[in-house]
Amino acid sequence: MSTLPFSSARLLAAVSVLVWLGRSVAAEPVDGKFPPPQAPEGTWETLLTGPLEAHWTSMSMSVQSPLLSVVPDVGQPGGTVLRIGRGPTGLIRSLKAYENYILEYEWRHLTEAPSAGGGPGTSGNSGLIIAHSAYPKPGGPYPNEGHEIQVCNLGNGSWYTSHGDTFTMPGSTSVGIPDPRFGISHDCGHRSMPIKFNGSATGEWNRIRITSVDGVIQNEVNGQLASSLYRASPRKGYISFESEGAPVEFRRMRLQALAPDPDLAAKHIAALLPEEMSTDYVTAREVQDLPQGNFLAMADVNGSVSLAALVEGLGLPDRAVTGRVQVSVRGGQVSASEGGKEIVAAQALPSGAKGRWHLEKGSFGHVLLFKPVKR
Repeated sequence: MSTLPFSSARLLAAVSVLVWLGRSVAAEPVDGKFPPPQAPEGTWETLLTGPLEAHWTSMSMSVQSPLLSVVPDVGQPGGTVLRIGRGPTGLIRSLKAYENYILEYEWRHLTEAPSAGGGPGTSGNSGLIIAHSAYPKPGGPYPNEGHEIQVCNLGNGSWYTSHGDTFTMPGSTSVGIPDPRFGISHDCGHRSMPIKFNGSATGEWNRIRITSVDGVIQNEVNGQLASSLYRASPRKGYISFESEGAPVEFRRMRLQALAPDPDLAAKHIAALLPEEMSTDYVTAREVQDLPQGNFLAMADVNGSVSLAALVEGLGLPDRAVTGRVQVSVRGGQVSASEGGKEIVAAQALPSGAKGRWHLEKGSFGHVLLFKPVKR
């Protein structure tokens, strides 16, 4: 007999939550809540209130990109509507990392799918990626792990739908087992697809509830359970909006944290930053001053460059580096890694150190600068 991965008490708690989530519920919200108020009530964190930078930061695109705009949500005091315009694929991530939670939000597409009505349409493709690290892959916009909650308007194919797919990121280290109650495809990630479509028409809002509990991810669309993954990993990490395709809008996003797993294995945790940090997505290839205090600088070096020439003034050695290079300053010490392996152990910063980043010294892919968030 196999051993359960968590205690009987945790199992009963998780099952009770998931049984509640799997029931049929009214299609319309009650008193502003969805599904109606049999949900466990805890503390909700609003994620689309105030300036975008209050909850989100850059990842593989800048949070200040002209593709992103925020306007007041006239139906929610203090709320905002995030509009993602059509443009290159990119992600902005949450400042915080999350493990077990209920996440609610609304979204809508503004242009019709190409397969609708026989017209050419405009491909609409976006979504949320959950449980991932703060780092995009070298050469691409996506992280190397995570699970996507699909937000697309592309019609329906043999391996995807426009109505609530949930899947592991294709080509990543993530794993997950699609729920056999729904459609299944492995052509693009381990994909769970709805077999009953409850999505709203183009231009109308969809109400979404995502529940992620100990490796079970459930996706409700307009009050109906649409797709699900089991044994998903990672289970803890950041959440990101994806920019891809036609314009899409998000609003009324809130998150309720649920009890974490006290025995969560390290293999289920995405690579997290040492503290809550914002990210500058750096595109200027010129000399830049590095901040005082703690920071993490990351550059994907194409070819080879001297570490001492790349980051001046921090006492780093004159040795050639290539690939993903990271320099960390914490508590008056500096260290460096190359390709995820430490090449300079933590050492004291020189007295009066003032770092400079020489981005004119080589050819680069992603260049990111992480700084602690000041609340």
